[in-house]
Amino acid sequence: MSTKGVLFSFSLMLCLSACTEQKPKSNMEQTPKTEIPDAPMVGGDMDEHGCKGSAGYSWSVVKNECIQIFNSGIRLDPKAADLDKSLSAFIVFKSDTDDAQAELFLPTEKKSILLNKIGKEDAGTWKNDAYVLSQWKGMYSLDNNKKTLLYQGAAMKH
Repeated sequence: MSTKGVLFSFSLMLCLSACTEQKPKSNMEQTPKTEIPDAPMVGGDMDEHGCKGSAGYSWSVVKNECIQIFNSGIRLDPKAADLDKSLSAFIVFKSDTDDAQAELFLPTEKKSILLNKIGKEDAGTWKNDAYVLSQWKGMYSLDNNKKTLLYQGAAMKH
């Protein structure tokens, strides 16, 4: 056979082998499986009380229920120089007539802080070891134990 004949035969064999049907691989062979960890479900962030933080709910100890503090609480705006001016604190009472405890929600704390009302003569003061909340004519002021004004705000009339 001549060189041209060998080259022609070789080329023909290449063409035929390229045109032959190959068996498709099964899906398992084509795409290797990789384990994907379960991603947290959006809105699946219930706390131990069933409150959904992503929907703005927090557990209130004094109300004994999930609340949206921005709807149920009294907003206190930051006043101290070292506080983030875009983050407010909130106070919540059990009801309009039951103010034996003030529940304080600070933007820097994960859980609320309870303040107990002091005496009947000093009807507008609640405190614990770290904070003092005082109220005068509808204006609330929150001081730390060093008497530094931290937050202040007025109760909204409903």
